[in-house]
Amino acid sequence: MEKRVLIWDDGLNYVNYMEALRAVDLTPVVGREAAGPCAALLLPGGGDIADRLPEDEIRTIRAYAAAEKPILGICRGMQALNVFSGGTLYVRVPGHQVKAGDILHDTRAVGELAELVGTTPRVNSNHHQAICRLGRGLGVRQWAADGVIEGICHSRLPVLGVQWHPERQAFALRRGEAADGAAVFWWLRRQVEKCRGG
Repeated sequence: MEKRVLIWDDGLNYVNYMEALRAVDLTPVVGREAAGPCAALLLPGGGDIADRLPEDEIRTIRAYAAAEKPILGICRGMQALNVFSGGTLYVRVPGHQVKAGDILHDTRAVGELAELVGTTPRVNSNHHQAICRLGRGLGVRQWAADGVIEGICHSRLPVLGVQWHPERQAFALRRGEAADGAAVFWWLRRQVEKCRGG
């Protein structure tokens, strides 16, 4: 059976996400609503999050969480998972800003993320918003040297969020000095297999 993953459409370019999903034998579907059932949800990077998430995004996250289907949040997507869970964001993190190209930096990881990318992964970063207060049910699994949260997991659900962009560190885009972003997409594939939801 085809394993479809809904990439939440924020009007951006999703080529790297689509290629990473296809590389782990998942079928990307871009939109705000899938035409049929999808096995998982990918919340990609994108613009800033205002005080509140759009209602259609809230409904979508709620539906996937209620069905206990895997959710992967990347950059803005991780922030969206936190806000959905009742957490808050720093609007402007000192020393962090959106720049042209990726900047690699060292982080510390534990638990599930350490199993995926090691305990001291070097990751890319390109953001100025970040998690302030952590949402209900979420646990921090990765930090930057300045304390900014770089990775989260849910305590009960198959939910993973990373502040960095694994799709730009995976497969054909892999760089030797950076953590292998492919591991994050393989995690999603394993979660889809466990859930058998798609």
